[in-house]
Amino acid sequence: MKKMIVITLVCLSFITKGQILVIDAGEGWKPKVDSALTVIQTHDTHSYENLVRYCKEIGYWNGDYSTTEEGSKIIISRKEMNNKSINNIACVLVHESRHLMIERANPKWDENFIEFMCYDYEFNFARKIPNIENWLIQHIISMREKYLNIIQG
Repeated sequence: MKKMIVITLVCLSFITKGQILVIDAGEGWKPKVDSALTVIQTHDTHSYENLVRYCKEIGYWNGDYSTTEEGSKIIISRKEMNNKSINNIACVLVHESRHLMIERANPKWDENFIEFMCYDYEFNFARKIPNIENWLIQHIISMREKYLNIIQG
């Protein structure tokens, strides 16, 4: 009986969206991620399908940047979650899903080229969101240009 209660509590601490396990870390983060997933699904079904295909879990950490882990996890930074922009979280998920796709293909690409490819993918997604925040588009463009300049030398 005790074991069943523990298993039930562990299961209640996780919430799924489609095939992706969204870890509920409290602080109101789970509804933000659900909203971001809905933004992706609503405005770019191709990006959503890729996200669901390559990402199996979404978690969080205290770092300054979002990242991927173990080939199928997207880890969103506290900084991104505290940003309060659902569109930004959606862009983070799309960007990091591109990293997962590239990791799976395992090309021998330069890290700067990979980062450019992820920002380019994110930019193509972001342009589809109506009324997206201008600062967010400008950030994506500047990061895309930064990595393009690096790879062009």
